[in-house]
Amino acid sequence: MREQRLIIEMAQGIDLHGRDDTKAARRAVEQALQGASLPIFGTLELERDVMRVVVHIGVPRPDAVDVDVIAALLPYGSVEVVVEAGGLDVPVAGDVAVMAVAAIEVFLPKS
Repeated sequence: MREQRLIIEMAQGIDLHGRDDTKAARRAVEQALQGASLPIFGTLELERDVMRVVVHIGVPRPDAVDVDVIAALLPYGSVEVVVEAGGLDVPVAGDVAVMAVAAIEVFLPKS
C-alpha cells in the first residue's frame, strides 16, 4: 500500500531521579503528542484506525524501554515503536537524570 507521511512531531522527556529509561521515553512521547493535532480527519472520509504510527525513541539503554507502555500512549492507528541508542545520562548532584528523545510519524494511505 502506498502511503504518505502526514506529520512528524519531536520532543524530549526526562526522568530526573531513578534512571528509568521507560519513564523518560514516556514523557518524551507525551510531550510530542501535546504538540500534535490531526484535525484533517474531520475533513476526510477516513477512520483514525487507518493511520500507521511509528514512534522512534532514543535512550541510553534501549533494552530497558517497555515498548508496550509506549505503544499504549497512542490512541489510534497501528503503532510501531522503534527504540535506539541515544538520549543522555546527565549527572545531577550525585544522581543521574535520563534524557530521552522521541519522534512520532503518522502515515496515511495515499489514494
